[in-house]
Amino acid sequence: MIAYVISVALYLRIMAQYVVGFFDTAGSTLWEPVIACTAVALIVAIGAIRGFTGLDKLDRVSLTAVLILTTILGGVLLFHDAQAAGSGTLTLPPVPALPPITTLLILGGIVITVQGFETVRYLADEYDARTRIRASRLAQLISSSIYIGFVAVATPVMGLGTPAGADNTLLNITGRIAPWLALPLVLSAVFSQFSAAIADTAAADGNLRSLNQWFKGPRPYLISGAAAIALAATVPTLIIVDIASRAFAAYYALQAIIAMRTATGAARKIGFGLLALLMTAVTLFALPAS
Repeated sequence: MIAYVISVALYLRIMAQYVVGFFDTAGSTLWEPVIACTAVALIVAIGAIRGFTGLDKLDRVSLTAVLILTTILGGVLLFHDAQAAGSGTLTLPPVPALPPITTLLILGGIVITVQGFETVRYLADEYDARTRIRASRLAQLISSSIYIGFVAVATPVMGLGTPAGADNTLLNITGRIAPWLALPLVLSAVFSQFSAAIADTAAADGNLRSLNQWFKGPRPYLISGAAAIALAATVPTLIIVDIASRAFAAYYALQAIIAMRTATGAARKIGFGLLALLMTAVTLFALPAS
């Protein structure tokens, strides 16, 4: 539950960053926690009043918008790269001079960015086990293809190794190649982070309900919401990224240990054991990306 609460705070702080970055070019951080906490309160209120049904409807709207906007963004970046490749001006940024171990530790520090496929496990009241297993696998495959594809088309326009210098945000990247993409980008970020926060709020609710009969009605939503608000209001975004990655690595390590103990066959036990060791290492030694 703790890991999901941290991720809710993170997603909505990132969402707030995009909103503030779009409307306030001075870069003020005053409004970020306010917007994030307001979004948490909205999600918790809908969950407490309408339950999973209310959150599911809200999530479907957000997810549809994300798919449309992400397709537009990815398409424009791909078109830009194809044009540059055709004219012979396509260049890739230089690889940072970091030791391999440092690179791996930084990758461990951003585990949170590829987390989320397992939240469906807590929807046993709505879907049977077979459906949830299939949904989890599909989520991993689809999200991985989106992540890898988007990074691939965005890398040539990141500004690294150019007179413009490195870009700090995706807003800067798109602003250099297509200024009109700024609004679709912000909307995509808002809807995607909001959708992710909804999913993890539902997961935190399901996690708490599975612990004890006392967690009934709106209590799980209110408890997880209060904790997420406290975190979003007091901790900077980049620190939350590192904390969230460590929390989920610890969570995955525990899940891998459980899988190792219940698995049949030496190969599966060894595999889950190695995963547990890897996630434990991430928990202890991961580095923040910035």
